[in-house]
Amino acid sequence: MHRLCDATRTWEEWAEHRTMIEALAGEITRMWVGGSFVSSKADPSDVDVTYLLRPQAYDRLDRETLADLSDLTLRAWCVEQGLRVDAHLLRLPEEMPVSQMIPSLFTPDTSESFRDIGLYDELWQRTRDNPSNGVTAGLRRGYVEVLS
Repeated sequence: MHRLCDATRTWEEWAEHRTMIEALAGEITRMWVGGSFVSSKADPSDVDVTYLLRPQAYDRLDRETLADLSDLTLRAWCVEQGLRVDAHLLRLPEEMPVSQMIPSLFTPDTSESFRDIGLYDELWQRTRDNPSNGVTAGLRRGYVEVLS
């Protein structure tokens, strides 16, 4: 029963965090949820999430809103608020045919988007080194993609 309560509280904290992100961003296109919350761990300590925004949604955000979103995705801010959420926010690349992807890498926004998406995809699929239980970074794990 205690574990259920902890997991339920963590879920509610994440729901609160998602609501704040969505209120500022206007929408969340997709989310990548990883870490112990989507594992077989009986008592996950937090929710690790990457919020992904369509480029049109991200690009219409002003500097102040982007700064506020940056604060919301700071681990220290979440801890201060009592939220067990470790979050990141990324701009998705423009949707385009595969034939246009390589040339689009020469434009700054699209290039950064593809770089960031690839980085976080790779990050979520790696395990952390933990010599105490024999886990090495070469092992794979994963994440769950949630469509909004």
